[in-house]
Amino acid sequence: MLDNIFDTNELPNFKVYEAAHKAVDEYMKKTGLSIGAVAANLNTTSGVAYRRLNPKDTQMPMSVDFAIAIAKLTGDNRIIESINNELDLVAIPKKEVKPNLGDLNLLVDIANIENNDVFRTVKLAIGDKKLTDDEIQDILKEIEEAEKANAELKDTVLKLAKKEE
Repeated sequence: MLDNIFDTNELPNFKVYEAAHKAVDEYMKKTGLSIGAVAANLNTTSGVAYRRLNPKDTQMPMSVDFAIAIAKLTGDNRIIESINNELDLVAIPKKEVKPNLGDLNLLVDIANIENNDVFRTVKLAIGDKKLTDDEIQDILKEIEEAEKANAELKDTVLKLAKKEE
């Protein structure tokens, strides 16, 4: 059977499944709902939900539809963020709020802080003239946070430019 051919670190898209587990678990704790009630809200049964959330169950993998349904139900975007990480993408939520210069001022400060965090993390990591796996992960995490901040800043500037037209 295919279920046992992968070690945990070799499972395809394991981090996406891990994100789904965390989203569902935290939602259950927050709402006090059982897995059966959560599954019902996802228009499925608890047995099917368990199988779809199990990365080793290759007979019933988590579908994109199921992942989106979890994100919508829980209000937790970490599944989508995990997919973005797998594809080396950055996504920012569309906001209906019309930005103003005050927003831009705050966002440029946040972007500056995040970019400085990248600089600081890299400088600390290379201080001993070698990079460990943990240091690489820390650097990549900081870069991702800076990319998100810069993307939100860019989006706001573009919205302000359209507003001025």
